Amino acid sequence: MRGGLRKGKMTPFSAVLGIVLVLYTLALFFMFLWALVNAVKTAAGFYIDPVGIPTDFQFRNFLDAFQAIRIRAWIGGTEYYVYLPEMFFNSLLYAVGCAFFSTLAPCLMAYATARYKFKFNSVIYGMVIFAMITPIVGNLPSQVEMAKALGFYDSMPGMYFMSFTFLGTYYLIFHATFKGLSKDYADAASVDGAGHFTVMTRIMFPLVKNTFFAVFLLQFISYWNDYQTPLLFMQSRPTAAIGLQFFRIAAESQFRAIPIQIAGSILLLIPILILFTAFRNKLMGNLTVGGIKG
Repeated sequence: MRGGLRKGKMTPFSAVLGIVLVLYTLALFFMFLWALVNAVKTAAGFYIDPVGIPTDFQFRNFLDAFQAIRIRAWIGGTEYYVYLPEMFFNSLLYAVGCAFFSTLAPCLMAYATARYKFKFNSVIYGMVIFAMITPIVGNLPSQVEMAKALGFYDSMPGMYFMSFTFLGTYYLIFHATFKGLSKDYADAASVDGAGHFTVMTRIMFPLVKNTFFAVFLLQFISYWNDYQTPLLFMQSRPTAAIGLQFFRIAAESQFRAIPIQIAGSILLLIPILILFTAFRNKLMGNLTVGGIKG
């Protein structure tokens, strides 16, 4: 009983940490509310009072941003304009596909190295650590040339292939997750005649589905906000992040366009908010493993 009380006792460190986290959360909420308020202001209203409540709500700023965000692209030497709906579609294809393959690759490699004893398991683990701590500078030109040589340039399947890599933090997460699972699950299935592929896909992978889905969502958000990779490798299929970046640069010198820029940023944020609201329990839930079920 006393031990339980001691465990729940507030320490000075935990109190300070809690205060810091509360202040950090409030700061994030303040920035989001500030963006919502200023997105519906007039240019004059933003100039006079950038932190106050607007007296004249300009919800048309969202429509103006929706219509203003566009990019010139070329296919076969033909110039045409890409508007925000098509950019959203390109972003969806790019983020979903790349997030899936960039989550599947570390999951497969982590399962193989955690489940089976190979001589090079420690080498693979070391490669991941080395890739994480070693800065790679100046390799983008060679990547672009290699993508063109292999036919991956300006191709959505090529982007999927390039994202299929296990090097990164998520390999360590999956590796620790598979290491923490009991071998009784796989052994019981093997006794019943299940092969290696069946054990992997029908027994082990369902046990880590929460982890897989959480990593997929994090990867999706990362790819959705990524504009550098599509800008370099998919010139004929610009994403919404590229459109917003070009729109911001084009309107940077126009003070009157700041509320419209903020409105455009919120438009790009809406799919992420919907995704997080719909799957917040999956994203924030813990992995729970029960007993073996027949």
